[in-house]
Amino acid sequence: MLRWITSHSEYAEFFQPDFQLRTAYFYVPVLYTEDETAVGITISRKIGKAVKRNLLKRRIKSWLRSNRDNLPLGYRFNLVAKKGASDLEWQQLSSELSKITVQLQSRVRYGNG
Repeated sequence: MLRWITSHSEYAEFFQPDFQLRTAYFYVPVLYTEDETAVGITISRKIGKAVKRNLLKRRIKSWLRSNRDNLPLGYRFNLVAKKGASDLEWQQLSSELSKITVQLQSRVRYGNG
């Protein structure tokens, strides 16, 4: 089951992550949890105006909903967008998010972290 992180106290926990993932357009702090997957999305004003930020957030949520079965259980993570993320086409965004999913799955499979 996929849960969205919405409270400030949950976002504050990401200041000391268990491990971090990085791609060209995202920084992802990750915390271990018990049998749930929770996702937060952080998009700062550096990314662009509200229209661009909201579009990026909607695209990320859409991708996560359609690929929730590929996300491993036991992690809470926050997708922090870097500059240029709002300019990605759908295929490029999907590729970036897939990289993050593969990196998370490899942590589960091989017990790294």
